[in-house]
Amino acid sequence: MQAEIPSKTRILIADDSSTIHGFFASALAGWPRPIELVSAHDGRQCMDMLEAGDIDLAFIDINMPEMSGMEAVSVARYHGIKTFVTLMSVRATEARFEFARRLQAYEYLVKPFSAADIENVMRTYERVSAPTRALIVDDSTTVRRMICKITAASIFRITTEEVGDGRSAIETFARGKHDIVFLDCNMPGINGLQTLAELRAANPSARVIMISSERNEERVYNAMALGAVDFVYKPFGAADVDRVLHKAYGLALPGLTAPKFHVEPQTLQASA
Repeated sequence: MQAEIPSKTRILIADDSSTIHGFFASALAGWPRPIELVSAHDGRQCMDMLEAGDIDLAFIDINMPEMSGMEAVSVARYHGIKTFVTLMSVRATEARFEFARRLQAYEYLVKPFSAADIENVMRTYERVSAPTRALIVDDSTTVRRMICKITAASIFRITTEEVGDGRSAIETFARGKHDIVFLDCNMPGINGLQTLAELRAANPSARVIMISSERNEERVYNAMALGAVDFVYKPFGAADVDRVLHKAYGLALPGLTAPKFHVEPQTLQASA
């Protein structure tokens, strides 16, 4: 399905270097959809622009006069501003990465970075901003509800519909209203792999993510051979949903997802 792109994306570039502002202007000059670049040259100006509430996407340097970029984002987050933020710096440490995550930053770019790095963030923002319609398929009502709760914590704008068996999944997906399917392997009647095969036979572009509480490498191999996007094990969390949706949509994963830094506050504890 075609993602719904906002009519214009307002992008804040916050950095005290005019060279950086020029680099962004050049890198995004040919962007295929309407954008507007606005500039901040110190941390306090950055904070004021964020708190105005009309910035969609921000690239913010950590080290600026008046106030650091992290302080500016901290104040904005405290006041409920949910702008999609990428932080920038010439230096990266584990402590900075962790603090960036706590600020709900999407990415941390280490200078010098490339135009391709900027474009990766732009592509992800556009996909995240568009609705993602997910079909949750599991024979357990409790598990379905918990998966819905997990997807609600994703950075993607996910709306969900639930069904409890493979045949219902095939019939529901055929209506053409879903972008993603989360499909449990172990179900009575038509099992997950059979359902996957039928979904893909009817629609070869179907994006299906298999889920299971049982670790079985042969099953993973068979699912991938049948065209599954990925295979995730219960318990899983919102970060795992983000990871597989990046893969499903062909998006580059941000550096902040590095496993050695990851802290996942919410996980799915139920088993099927």
